Amino acid sequence: MSTVTRSLSIGLVVLFIGSLLSGAAIELNKESLPTELNDEPVVMEATSPGHPVFAEYMGAHWCGPCHQASANLYNLYGTNGGGGTQSEDFTYISFWESPSTGNPNLSPINRRAHIQSAPGYGNTIPTVVWGDATQGTYFSNGYSADARYQSGGNTKNAADYSLSVYQTPNGANMDIEITATYTGSGSQTVYMYAAVTEEYSPETYSGSPNPHPHHVWKKWLLNSGGTGFESATLTSGSPVTKSWSVPISTVRAGGGNAAVDNFLTVAALLSGDHTAHRDLVSAADSKMGPKMDIGVSGLKVTNDQGTESYVRGDTVTLEADVKNMGDLDYTSGGSLEFFYKNGATTTSINTVSIPTLNAAPGSSYLTGTATFDTSNLPGNVWSTNFGARLIGLNGDRSSSNNVQETGVNHDRMPLAKTPQVIGSNVVERGEYVTVLAKGDPNDNVDTIDSMSFEVEVSAAGQDLWDSSIVSGGENVLYRDSPQEGREYIVTPSMSMSAGDYDVRVRTVDSRGQTSDWSMVDDMFELANGRPLIVADPVPSVMCDLSTKVSMDGHVADPETPLSELIITSTSENFVAWHASTEEIEVLFPYDNGCPLGQKGIEIKVDDGGDYTETGELPYGTLLFNVIENGQPRWGGLPIQVVEEGSSGVLSLSEYLSDTDDTGQQVDISTLSLQILENSNPELITVELRGNTIGYETVDGDVNGETVVTLRASDGEQFSDQTLTIRINPINDAPRLDMTDIEEFSLKTNRQKVINLNSRLTDVDSPQGTYWVNNPQSTETGSARLVSGDLILEFEEVGTQIVTISTTDGYATNSYEITVDVYDSVPFYISKTDDGSGHLYVDMADTYETQTPTANFALTESAPTFTIITVTWTLCNELSGTCDGFWEYDLDMSRSNTGWTQEMNIPSPYGGGDYARVNGMRNMDYIGLTVRAVDDAGQEYKTSDTTKWLTTEALPAPSEMDDALIEWYVADLLTEIAELEGQLAESTNSEDVASLDARLLELNTKLGVACDDPRADCPSDDIKSSSEDGTSGLNTNVILIVIGVLIVAALLGLMFMRSRQDEIAEPKWNEASLPFHDTVANSMYGGTQELFQQPVAAVAPVAAVAPIVAPAAPVVAAPVVAAPVVAAPIAAPAGPPLPPSGLPAGWTMEQWTYYGQQYLDRLNHQQ
Repeated sequence: MSTVTRSLSIGLVVLFIGSLLSGAAIELNKESLPTELNDEPVVMEATSPGHPVFAEYMGAHWCGPCHQASANLYNLYGTNGGGGTQSEDFTYISFWESPSTGNPNLSPINRRAHIQSAPGYGNTIPTVVWGDATQGTYFSNGYSADARYQSGGNTKNAADYSLSVYQTPNGANMDIEITATYTGSGSQTVYMYAAVTEEYSPETYSGSPNPHPHHVWKKWLLNSGGTGFESATLTSGSPVTKSWSVPISTVRAGGGNAAVDNFLTVAALLSGDHTAHRDLVSAADSKMGPKMDIGVSGLKVTNDQGTESYVRGDTVTLEADVKNMGDLDYTSGGSLEFFYKNGATTTSINTVSIPTLNAAPGSSYLTGTATFDTSNLPGNVWSTNFGARLIGLNGDRSSSNNVQETGVNHDRMPLAKTPQVIGSNVVERGEYVTVLAKGDPNDNVDTIDSMSFEVEVSAAGQDLWDSSIVSGGENVLYRDSPQEGREYIVTPSMSMSAGDYDVRVRTVDSRGQTSDWSMVDDMFELANGRPLIVADPVPSVMCDLSTKVSMDGHVADPETPLSELIITSTSENFVAWHASTEEIEVLFPYDNGCPLGQKGIEIKVDDGGDYTETGELPYGTLLFNVIENGQPRWGGLPIQVVEEGSSGVLSLSEYLSDTDDTGQQVDISTLSLQILENSNPELITVELRGNTIGYETVDGDVNGETVVTLRASDGEQFSDQTLTIRINPINDAPRLDMTDIEEFSLKTNRQKVINLNSRLTDVDSPQGTYWVNNPQSTETGSARLVSGDLILEFEEVGTQIVTISTTDGYATNSYEITVDVYDSVPFYISKTDDGSGHLYVDMADTYETQTPTANFALTESAPTFTIITVTWTLCNELSGTCDGFWEYDLDMSRSNTGWTQEMNIPSPYGGGDYARVNGMRNMDYIGLTVRAVDDAGQEYKTSDTTKWLTTEALPAPSEMDDALIEWYVADLLTEIAELEGQLAESTNSEDVASLDARLLELNTKLGVACDDPRADCPSDDIKSSSEDGTSGLNTNVILIVIGVLIVAALLGLMFMRSRQDEIAEPKWNEASLPFHDTVANSMYGGTQELFQQPVAAVAPVAAVAPIVAPAAPVVAAPVVAAPVVAAPIAAPAGPPLPPSGLPAGWTMEQWTYYGQQYLDRLNHQQ
């Protein structure tokens, strides 16, 4: 080709390319700057077309006209959508460009591109498409929403289909069911266009009036493969339901609603899949259709005491009804919870399960009850709110009727106010004083009419309160004033002492609750009274025996204590007045016989009062019943002698006698005996059984004597006697107090000193006459006695016995001390986080091929360690060999937070390698031993190795939990990247083959893992701008790209023609390249494109310097007469083999197609 021709061709091509690129720039710029439309009038109400209507809205935050279009759709939804005032047959979805996140990623169903590719799309927003229209009336700008809706909204065959959407919260997820029904003839296959939207977006349009968008797309509800909408084949009368579970967090809170209430599922039925425009036959969303509404009503609280209030400790009964107030039967469980509130805190009382509740009128409903003990309610509140609420409901559409509350007054403790005297506060004998008692109910329950008062009186300062002299309380004085109270009358008795009196009052409410006492000191004064002398009851005294008789109850003065009165008498039988004991002493002597019977003595009483008016002291007569004198008699009791540790008995009958009042003998069996005193109970215990006394020494080491005082009584008189019991001493061996030294632990080569002298006692030998003999030990020389100190020091670990004997030269005691001798304290490792042991270790990632990670921390029971040395080993249980060893000291600054260590345990064979490069093998185990020292210098160590055994291979990706599959994919990707790096650097053909085989294995595993939808795998797909929503290439752009490719092909052809005189090299059959061969693909990067392009021309064999194919031997052909036949075309045989032969792991078929690339790579590496 001539230079001029070539230049002309190049110029034309450049001009063509420039024209195409200019057109592309224009097309690309159209989507980024859509035309804004002017506002149009809005129709405020619409009439239902009688069937469902569905619209798709496309807008952006920066688009001014979009404000009105969005509002029109939402207004229409308010009147004709879910919960609408006119009907419930319109819904829509918004594909809205956000100011924060841009256009939504709609993959794999890009409805924006779907709308933009329609003939009716004018490259403008807002755009509203009705019934998946392609152009015309139902491909609009959104301003005529009501009109499009009223005209039918492009819905086709709506009478044959119906659609319902049902969603219900389930923990953190929203469970969604969509049911499609067909009533026509035959069967129809439909696709469920379904998406999760935010009914009220928390974001706003830019500019004024800054409204919120609605029904904003957040997520598609796809088929199980995640490739498109769910399909269903419908027949008449056989509904089909599809279900999904979506995290509630897919949407955000908005419009004052939490995310769960802002979650709106929108659905439509299409006649085909999403890849083309289809007929729309029905639509619905989760707010349409029959409502599920369960409500609580009729709450009442009753008290078992029959009151409308409560006193803490009452039992109240709560009752409430749960009724179905909606259109659907309810069968989804839940509970009616009764509760009470204390300020902002709500406390549950009890729950009642909700049964099936039918929606039909007159259906039964639940009446739930709960009883509650009010003892736990706070005492300072004036009322308590009780309530009933519904919890755990599924599908309930309205929460406004799910709770009821009512307040119940707390009947609190009343308060007492200071009482006061009405009138004079000086009271004469026989008169009374009026007291006004006042109180405060201290609640909203009681009034003065339901309250009463307790009034008590006491002599000033005595705290001897009496209410028997108080009456009244029926009259209310000063009603409805601050002085409001009740009138009480206090009438002092004639026996009350003169002087000042205190009065106290407390309030009693209708429930019997009482206030604290309110006391007034010296509230009134009582005038002085005369002493009183009372003869009854008549006391008995014995003839010819001076007797003291108490005057308590016989002589009294209202204001003067008995001991301060002066009693005198002129009677010859009066001996004395003993004021200190409040007794008079009398004697009725024997004079030719006893003066038996009642005898009187006149006495006078001086209380210090002024009796000048009468001229004499108050007086009166005391009576006495004189009786015969007859009391029991004792004989002398002999001294009793007993040995140490012994006992004895003595019969007392032979030492007793008795007479009656006439002097006649009485049977001693009628006498009662008692022990009055034991002078030395720490030596001897004594006990009476009838007329026999028993005695016993307290132990075998005491001696001395005790004196026991005995009393005999005939019921009227008694007499006492003493008994001496003596203990004979017996020699006892010295005793050694073994408290806290019988058993203990001691570290080897550590000395322990025990002072035995301070523990040695002898009850019957003086100090210095008894001692401890030299000790004996099971370890020779480990125990010795120095100046009364036992010194122990052991070298041998184990249980050691030390024998000690004590003696006073006559008797000996032997003792043993058991010593647990240890080298170090055991260190305990716990695999269970229950607080046991010293160190808790959690070993994670213990499957085969994983490298475990240990998380470990000290337990709360561990001492304060200053050093901890851990030793990790990696061994195999089957082979018995250990391939890893790692020992190091822990960083003790992390003793409060714990440690984390990946088990990359070094190999002990050097080279810096790990014992397991590719993770754990079957029956491998990680072993751990620990040595430690605490802050007291005490050493600790583990007694054996704690093991974590690997017995399970990694489960299949579908059986892995989310965390494990995330790790598994990341690990595969990391190892694949490392192998690819090694392949790029390797120069050894055998290594390359081995690495290729390993790479194939890893890619296969990665492919299986990436089939799991939870796997986060890289994608090789090249997404078009229409799929990622960032551009809007239309057909013109596609044509431009094709044009560029054509130009590139022309340029290639032109330059190939310029080399037409060059020698053409032989090529392999490119059509037969096995791009479907996954083995080969894995060896060379895993892409098919490598084998779908022409193979580079192979240079002449002579040009392959490093590797030369051997020359074929020349063989003379025999001369044979035969017809000339054209030779067959041989199949491609590939390049010649290298001197080392076919690479390891290769087949001849692979060499035929890929051998030249192998040689090129090998030559390049050399």
